[in-house]
Amino acid sequence: MDMRKVLCFNFSAARNESLDPLRSLEWTIFSTGDLNEAKNLIDHHRFKVGMVFFGSDLPNDLSSIKNLFTARRSMEWIGLLAAETLNRPDLCELISRYFYDYHTLPLDTGRLQLTLGHALGMADILERTAASSIHRNREELIGCSPASLRLFRTIKKVAAIEAPVLIIGESGTGKESTALAIHRASTRCDNPFVKVSCDGLPPEVIRSELFGHDKERHDRIHEPGKSRLEAAAGGTLLLDEVGNLTEDLQTELLNFLREGTTPSGSDTAKTPIDVRIIATAQTDLEQTVMDGRFRDDLYRRLKALTVNVPPLRERQDDIELLAKHYLRVFANGDGDSAQGFEPEALKAMRRYEWPGNIRELINRIKRAKVMCEGPLINSADLGLNDFHPSFGRVFDHPMTLEEAKDQTEKEIIQLTLQATENNISRAARQLAVSRMTLYRLMYKHQIRSHWVGENLGIAVQE
Repeated sequence: MDMRKVLCFNFSAARNESLDPLRSLEWTIFSTGDLNEAKNLIDHHRFKVGMVFFGSDLPNDLSSIKNLFTARRSMEWIGLLAAETLNRPDLCELISRYFYDYHTLPLDTGRLQLTLGHALGMADILERTAASSIHRNREELIGCSPASLRLFRTIKKVAAIEAPVLIIGESGTGKESTALAIHRASTRCDNPFVKVSCDGLPPEVIRSELFGHDKERHDRIHEPGKSRLEAAAGGTLLLDEVGNLTEDLQTELLNFLREGTTPSGSDTAKTPIDVRIIATAQTDLEQTVMDGRFRDDLYRRLKALTVNVPPLRERQDDIELLAKHYLRVFANGDGDSAQGFEPEALKAMRRYEWPGNIRELINRIKRAKVMCEGPLINSADLGLNDFHPSFGRVFDHPMTLEEAKDQTEKEIIQLTLQATENNISRAARQLAVSRMTLYRLMYKHQIRSHWVGENLGIAVQE
């Protein structure tokens, strides 16, 4: 496949002889002056590099060409400009937003040859970065920062060892996606990956989900004999937020890890199950053990292999990559939808601390797509226009760290509820918490919704 091919689009009314030197380039050039034909060529040839010639006879309105730059988002564009066109502010703005580089006529083919090579290399890097991410679901592991690359290497090492795994990370960092990546990189990848949430559910519900029986009666709740452990046989079981398990459930889990069996309908019968356990926790469980709220022997078994998922604030180089990825993920095919980010929006995202991590970034991208009124998202669309370049967010009054976290948590929940039209189940799934946890958080932050009082039996004053 010839990768050294380039699309050359002539945005001027007439052919210009000053472009004739392009024939001497060591590239296969596809030339057209028709916008629809240019898009068809892009679809067919999957170009990585394109050039646009802007002659002195440009039309007054340049908006018709903007869709060309989103036809294939991974392309890098180079402008070829008649010198007099540099006086047009709208063209200069177009070049600054969408183009990798530009050249003025007459062409210096040697310099242009180098620029094309650099642009091709940049397009290759961007494609490889996206392709090297470990994913098969919507919440993908994507990154090129040193912290992300260390995580990817750790996942590969851990996946090759048959032992329990403990994944530590703040809320919203991608612990579940990390667990899924470990499963898919392991020899168990063709077998089930099953999740059990240990947060916000009554112990008896977690017990029935996990073991498929009631502790007192030992009669089956799942049909037929399909506990989550049994459903994960041969594969991986994820215990999400394992630190929330009650003492009784910790004991039952420890017994399973020791024996590899679960009760099977009587006090004597045992069912052997081959399953790998991966557990997640928001904070290191060691302190929980020291506080007497988690069994030390269970902790030592779970932490046979430990993976630390870095917060987004430690992955500065990933922020723009993630933002552009999720903007593509949430694209709805509407030509009027947001197609990129203003430079100041990218700067605002890099200087923001991201207390809600990747989950917060996803929610802010969704919000921005709704709020954006032009082709590019700005910092106001993201809700980041009230952040100081050096000191972060400017709050209305001095706050403790805990107060700042609470305010951010409240804003994320409100944002998610708006995005899901107050659908509690969808909002809880998007926030990766249980419905009961979301209800409690809404009550804690006094977020007004008729669902709160209705589902918790709490009288909420509007």
